[in-house]
Amino acid sequence: MEKNLILYPSIAMMILTLFLYVKNYFDNINAAKAKAIKLSYFKTYTGEVPNHVTVSRQTLKNQFELPIFFYFLTATILAFDKVSQLDIIFAWIFVVSRYLHCYIRLNSNYVPNRAKVFTFGMLVLVVWWIIFLVNIL
Repeated sequence: MEKNLILYPSIAMMILTLFLYVKNYFDNINAAKAKAIKLSYFKTYTGEVPNHVTVSRQTLKNQFELPIFFYFLTATILAFDKVSQLDIIFAWIFVVSRYLHCYIRLNSNYVPNRAKVFTFGMLVLVVWWIIFLVNIL
């Protein structure tokens, strides 16, 4: 097993995050040009803004919540030199769940579906952490 294969799901997560940064930037620029946002909004990110700007910002912020545990686990697995095929599978399942979560949030934003996908991804990550800890301790 090539241990560097665990990096590909991490790269996919970084690409998602970078995409969301760009999307958020253009959503903000376009809303400011349309005068739908006051420039003072960007001082504290409070005030009236179009819904799509709030959704864009929240979707980006989400990439620095649950995925932090993903990045830490992949780094730890690499540090312990314990990359397995199961790790690669869990990593990709988690990444797909994050892409689906973002897709739902940026499109229909239907909370029940978004919650199901989020919960699934979180459970994948928790189970993966448990397996790692049982194997390492």
